[in-house]
Amino acid sequence: MSEVTGSPNGKEDEVEFLSTSGVYKTPFSIIIIFQLFLGGLVLLITNLWFYNHLYTLLIGRPFFGFDHVVAWWEWLLLPLNIYLNLYLFSFSVIFFSVIVFKSLNWISPPREGVFEKGSKDWKYMHRRFWTAYLPLWLVRALPLPWLDIAVYNFLGVKIGRMVVAYEGYIDPLFIEIGSQTMTSLHICIFSHLIYHDKVIIKKIKVGKNCIVGPHTILFPGTIMEDEAILGANSYTKIGQKLDGKQIHIGRPVNMKLPLQSLEKSREKAGKFFKIADADRVKLDKTAGGGDE
Repeated sequence: MSEVTGSPNGKEDEVEFLSTSGVYKTPFSIIIIFQLFLGGLVLLITNLWFYNHLYTLLIGRPFFGFDHVVAWWEWLLLPLNIYLNLYLFSFSVIFFSVIVFKSLNWISPPREGVFEKGSKDWKYMHRRFWTAYLPLWLVRALPLPWLDIAVYNFLGVKIGRMVVAYEGYIDPLFIEIGSQTMTSLHICIFSHLIYHDKVIIKKIKVGKNCIVGPHTILFPGTIMEDEAILGANSYTKIGQKLDGKQIHIGRPVNMKLPLQSLEKSREKAGKFFKIADADRVKLDKTAGGGDE
């Protein structure tokens, strides 16, 4: 399958086959360990006094410091403490990651184009990915469906109001999603595509009131106009434009169907059932005549 995408110098680069949109493990992947360490350090400093109290209740003397007044009911706070620590750890990692992510953007401003393996844009694309990996995983694990949208906005993705976007993967850069758009289960919105020794980076724009169906993929440069629908199990071409108020299907998308009102759907359904009933009556008469 042949795809065409723009390059930084304005020429057209042809990609013969679609490849993975994953990223390579690089030395910068170790940032995940630093994120875990920082989150754990915040927990340790914040909870040291509380667990020292519990240690005193259990052993009879404090683990550090002087004797102090403790109460048995502090044990009752332990479940709440553990639950709140999950949020404290997550927010600490998110805060640190956003700072690092913004710093990477300042050092090497992200840009669209086709870049060779080993280039500065290639390296910093991977660094941004690994910086965003853990915080995005954490917010998806928390029972706060709006939190991942907030984190995406902090990272630089533009997501409008009342958007459902917690059931799939979305790249942390060059993505714009309009208000009241719904994404379904197991969708992928990739603003980057790795093919052999190149990475293609192009902005994706999803309009307002769109629907991205389940098990679908939007590849770099895709534009979905307002009220466009991408059907289940479909994926787009690089730089493909999906017209508004149309249902687009195909692998890649190669067919579009017009949207129709509820009244028109009912009218067509009524005609279909009338024809079906008429055919059934004819069959019954034919069968009855045969019996005679």
